[in-house]
Amino acid sequence: QNATNIFNGMWVFYLPLALIGFNPVWIGVAYALSLVYQFFIHTTLVGKLPGWVEMVFNTPSHHRVHHGRNPGYIDRNCGGMLIIRDRLFGTFIAEDEQAPPEYGIMRPVHSNNLLILWTHEYLDLFRAMARPGNLLARLKHLWKPPEWNRDTK
Repeated sequence: QNATNIFNGMWVFYLPLALIGFNPVWIGVAYALSLVYQFFIHTTLVGKLPGWVEMVFNTPSHHRVHHGRNPGYIDRNCGGMLIIRDRLFGTFIAEDEQAPPEYGIMRPVHSNNLLILWTHEYLDLFRAMARPGNLLARLKHLWKPPEWNRDTK
């Protein structure tokens, strides 16, 4: 849920709701409630919540891990409101209070330009995919982890 959603295709996830007959107003309400929840999980003021909440919902503690660039935190805790999928598919990891998340990205962007900050990852992705190689090798950039590099020999 960011400024580039109209370009990155995230709106496609809401399209089936409209196609099966949900009122667009209620789709908008669901999107707005999701945004409110995302605001809540991005706080550093909330520690661990009761155990049953931590088991089912994505909490601020879980989401801090998601934003960490520590090696053990990369590509973890991707759920929006629920953490169940991460628990089922092995992408969940609890926040280690002895090793708090170091926030950031793998390759820092040296700019304060908002358009560059919004689009730099897309540009890097397209540049990497444009390098020589077969189609499958190029497409792997879409799902491989951030530290992955393709051999272009």
